[in-house]
Amino acid sequence: MFRLTYMADFTDENPSCVHRWSYTVEKDETSIVLPDGCLDILVVSCVETGKDMLCATHWDFSPRPVALRAGLTLTGYRLRPGTMVDLPELNAEVGNVSNLETMINDAASPDQEITQIIEALGLPESSVDGLARQQGVSERSLQRHFKSLSLPPPVFWRQLGRARRAVQALPCRVPLSDIALDYGYSDQAHMTREFVRWFGLTPAQLRQSPDVMKYLAEPGLGNWS
Repeated sequence: MFRLTYMADFTDENPSCVHRWSYTVEKDETSIVLPDGCLDILVVSCVETGKDMLCATHWDFSPRPVALRAGLTLTGYRLRPGTMVDLPELNAEVGNVSNLETMINDAASPDQEITQIIEALGLPESSVDGLARQQGVSERSLQRHFKSLSLPPPVFWRQLGRARRAVQALPCRVPLSDIALDYGYSDQAHMTREFVRWFGLTPAQLRQSPDVMKYLAEPGLGNWS
């Protein structure tokens, strides 16, 4: 068993496993999806056909462009980081989408232990090997545990979680070097490389991109509550 013996900065103010969002495409566009550590159940509604299509996203490891056609309405049910849901089983039960959020909540499989480990991995003072030792297991055993749950490896949650926490500090207008230090990066250049990897923009560029910052402030890894 994986038991977290110490947990800093973890609360469960929002016990829900699902965050609902929606977006209507008014003209053809290409949107950039940024990694958030979450899976989404999507209902894609088409004005032309009048039909709803149910699908699921995959884990994102880098910015991903998505082409969207005018007339589509996307309704997403974002699952809390580390939460899984059996889409085929859910799909077989769905006749209409009016009560889909309740059904997803019922079908979701949250694991409190893995949720806490994922939260802890993204804290500035955390490390994968250090957290494994804290659990009394080897780093390889921790990796196998994540793999057995069909989750990305611990290093994914460590690096993305730290970057998503650090990006929330950008509006404070403190020096970027201080943010890098506060969030456990070796220096500002290291933080910049990680931001470009995960978000496609440097910290300075993000500060000049309010739409992207608003997107990164939505519930996801590091800021679910």
